[in-house]
Amino acid sequence: MRRLLLVCAAVLTFSCSGAQSEPYIAVDKGLQCSACHTHSAGGGKRTAYGNVYAQTELSSWLAEKDGNYWNGQVNEWLAVGGNLRSQFEYSDADDEQDRSSFEVSRGNLYVEASLLTNKLSVYIDQQVAPGGSINREAYVLLKGQSFRFTAGQFYLPYGWRLQDDSAFVRRATGINFTNPDRGVQLGYESSRWSHAVSITNGSGGGSETDNGKQVSLMTSYVAGRWRLGASANHNDADAGDRSMANLFGGIGTGQVTWLFEVDAIRDELPGGEVQDAVAGLVEGNWRFRRGHNLKLTYEYFDPDSDLSEDHETRWSLLYEWTPLPFLQARFGARANDGPPEFTDTDKETIFAELHGFF
Repeated sequence: MRRLLLVCAAVLTFSCSGAQSEPYIAVDKGLQCSACHTHSAGGGKRTAYGNVYAQTELSSWLAEKDGNYWNGQVNEWLAVGGNLRSQFEYSDADDEQDRSSFEVSRGNLYVEASLLTNKLSVYIDQQVAPGGSINREAYVLLKGQSFRFTAGQFYLPYGWRLQDDSAFVRRATGINFTNPDRGVQLGYESSRWSHAVSITNGSGGGSETDNGKQVSLMTSYVAGRWRLGASANHNDADAGDRSMANLFGGIGTGQVTWLFEVDAIRDELPGGEVQDAVAGLVEGNWRFRRGHNLKLTYEYFDPDSDLSEDHETRWSLLYEWTPLPFLQARFGARANDGPPEFTDTDKETIFAELHGFF
């Protein structure tokens, strides 16, 4: 533990970290996620408002208010965006050698072509790092005044779209930024209500292997500085059906904005066996000063309710700093406590990450 603290101190002297805008900002502002992101559930390319917000409210340094802001628009029909995250991570696991590494955790480019203004567009989210190029989203979007119809490959509507794919509620459900799916989605959105239903292959963006399909539902209500939502998902697959449901929400209390999510997961395994799991998250964000946020997170995961000693918990403390528009930094520490026979679930980690975005 002492070595972990010493490395943590060393990291703070030479490095900083970054992360993108997350759901707590939408809760704090009383807005739908689509206010800042092209996708109605958040994530991916930022809208004109999302880009201007990064330059006028998110960062410590205030951009000159001359109206000449970057808004992502190349011209009236083409908009672009991107994210690049690099990080340093050090982990200390029981009965395992300490590890440290520098890496590019993710790099994405976004392109949206508005073929008919506010009616028809084509959107592409392409991961370019690390490794080879991987398509994350590629869809046609048809919009009415309140309705949206999407066809192609996209992220599923389900719970909070957290930036951290390692969060238990993202990892356990399998609905995250590494697992889009192909199909169609219908959505409705007003200033208060947001609803979405999708029918997809259920193969995580890969080739379809059976006739079963995956159905996802999500609904949420926004009022002032609080929000409440619920989701359901059922994947009919030859390898075994999975059914999930959750309750999620957020509330602002002074300078602190809270998020929560609870997921119930049931897997029907080969041979007729049923396995129930539960995952949960509580997160507090204290924006104590312009451009500065302190995040405290508690997570719980029980992969099998029939076993009494297999649950895992994780505490995270992160400091997020946005010194300039389009540059955000984050450093933090995490403590995992899980079954001792699985060293990966019983460890302490510190990390520093730098995030550039536009």
